[in-house]
Amino acid sequence: MATPHITAPITPAQHVKAGLKFTTLMVWLFAMLIPFLILEGLKLRASSQIVRIWHLGARKITGIKVEVTGSPSETLPLLLLGNHTSYLDIPVINALFTVNFIAKSEVRGWPGIGFLARCCQTIFVERRAIKSHEQIKILRDKILPDRRLVLFAEGTSTDGSVVLPFKSSLMEFVFDEKIAEVCHVQPITVLCLKDSASGSSPEPETVLYPWFDDTTLAFHFWRFMATPGCTVKVHFSPSRPVSEFDNRKELTRWAHAGVQNGYDIILKKA
Repeated sequence: MATPHITAPITPAQHVKAGLKFTTLMVWLFAMLIPFLILEGLKLRASSQIVRIWHLGARKITGIKVEVTGSPSETLPLLLLGNHTSYLDIPVINALFTVNFIAKSEVRGWPGIGFLARCCQTIFVERRAIKSHEQIKILRDKILPDRRLVLFAEGTSTDGSVVLPFKSSLMEFVFDEKIAEVCHVQPITVLCLKDSASGSSPEPETVLYPWFDDTTLAFHFWRFMATPGCTVKVHFSPSRPVSEFDNRKELTRWAHAGVQNGYDIILKKA
């Protein structure tokens, strides 16, 4: 799959392609929204399967191919700790299995994205107060007894060329007594790669897929829709019980090393 030079102006043909993809995506959204709202209104957990199916379709419509290495933990409850380059990480991960994402509270008010995040049953937290009793109770109720949560532990998004240090404060809640005694943690690395010639070393795609700078969400998404898509690699490092860690800083160091190792494996550096 050839990726066009996306810094060039979008051609009329690419605008048509983006428009067709966007229309298909909206039809798919509204087709799945009705059963989702019914199941959600009945408080049935099957609604999370609808979210997964929608993301699987959205991934195919937008042309995102996903290749997985490593094994996702089957032990639940589970906290997945990963790097973050784009809102496109959401369909990449959620199409693999049912999950709930942990996001900063500001995302709730973002046009378009906020609505979709609420439909995806995202857990919104005040990051400055994530250690508070109220926040921990919300997260405890979400992860117990048998759910997967995803936390992008860098606390921001990047261009994919580096894994930033993780924010240890974001992991405080898993040391709640009721969570720590049953929960596992697992590093997950998500990285979009440039198309490259056969035999050449893989490189991160730092413009097409990542959304990290002042580019508006609408323009970034439209530009992405105007392309054939991309290939995203997902690597799962081995999981461990939370109870094996003495504190959040030890867990943070271990998780960061796991994500960095996955990064190196994807780029064939390890």
